[in-house]
Amino acid sequence: MKTVSMEEFRSHVDEFLEETARGDVVLTRDGKPWVVIRAVAEDLDRDSAAFANSAEFWHLIQQRRQEQGIPWEEAEKLLDLD
Repeated sequence: MKTVSMEEFRSHVDEFLEETARGDVVLTRDGKPWVVIRAVAEDLDRDSAAFANSAEFWHLIQQRRQEQGIPWEEAEKLLDLD
């Protein structure tokens, strides 16, 4: 991971974008971390980013977390694993 100021990033954009192939680049503003730039290496990364920014996805997650679960023993029977 490399950390650079916005000013430095602006003056060497291509260099730091290439750097993302080796790891994250953290841009700072007023000396504090502000933005992380990460290269998308695979479709999985792109899909993960899309889900992470999807309000609908997080709404579904919240709904599922409120549902009542079932004991493992019951799941084994339902899946015919016992």
